[in-house]
Amino acid sequence: MTKGTNLNRQAESQELARAAIEQTLQKLWTAFREHDARALSGIYVEDADWTNAFGTTRHGRDEIISYLRGLFADAHFAAGRPVGAPELAVRFVTDDVALAKTYVEIQGQQTVAGGVLPMRRNHSLKVLSRQSDGRWLIVSEIFMDARDDSTYVES
Repeated sequence: MTKGTNLNRQAESQELARAAIEQTLQKLWTAFREHDARALSGIYVEDADWTNAFGTTRHGRDEIISYLRGLFADAHFAAGRPVGAPELAVRFVTDDVALAKTYVEIQGQQTVAGGVLPMRRNHSLKVLSRQSDGRWLIVSEIFMDARDDSTYVES
C-alpha cells in the first residue's frame, strides 16, 4: 500500500468522523434551541465535565443534564435566542479524540434580575471521543463569552 493510499483512507476516515461529530453537535444545538434536556442523554459520556461562561461547573452526565434541565426552564435563560447557525471548527487530536470549537451569538438573554444582557458572543471548546459503537460523545465542554474590553493591544 502506498503512502498516498494511506493518506486517502485517513482523510476518508476523518470525514466520516467529522460527520458523526457534526451529528452529535447538531443534536446538542437542537436541544439548546428547543430547551429540551431529555435530548442530551446521548450527547455526554458518563463522567463528562462542563463549565459555562459564568463559571458554573458540573461533573458527570446526570449532573450536567439536571443543571441544564433547570436552566432551560428558567425564563431569563429561555429569553435568549441564537442569531444564525453556530460556527464549527473540528481538529483531530487522535483517530478517537477530537476538539470542536464553536461560536454563536445569542440575543435577548436576561440576567436573574430581568435585565437584558448585551449580545453574547459565545465561544465553546469541546473534547469529544469516539465510542465503541462509532458515536462521538462530549467528554469535556467549556464556554466563554468574548468581552469588549481588552488587556492587550498588539502593535
